Amino acid sequence: MKKYVVLAALIISVTAFYWSCTKVAPPSNMNQACTPQFPNDNVTYSNYVQGIVTTYCTPTCHNGGGTGPGDFRTYQGILPYVNLFPSYVISDNGIMPLGNAPLPKAIRDSLNIWIKNCTPQ
Repeated sequence: MKKYVVLAALIISVTAFYWSCTKVAPPSNMNQACTPQFPNDNVTYSNYVQGIVTTYCTPTCHNGGGTGPGDFRTYQGILPYVNLFPSYVISDNGIMPLGNAPLPKAIRDSLNIWIKNCTPQ
């Protein structure tokens, strides 16, 4: 009987693992069907975000060949990762920039406005 329980658990585990791997969503485009929540705040990639990621993200990590995924030096390069910013960068408990203190609150707030305004270029 114990063999059957172990076999059933193994089959369920393998099936769950298979389904979880095949159902991974593609990177989201934050601009699809988005309504800016702070339309009077002009925070764009080119006038603000690019400078932040150039200072904090791309020197050793997110530069297309660094230790982190993605290339944040371009607008198109950062877009697939924007959906991770709220938990990884903007949150008080965020882990980015890796190995350093969280970004200053004012910077995180501005990044949040950029995202809530549909990540304008």
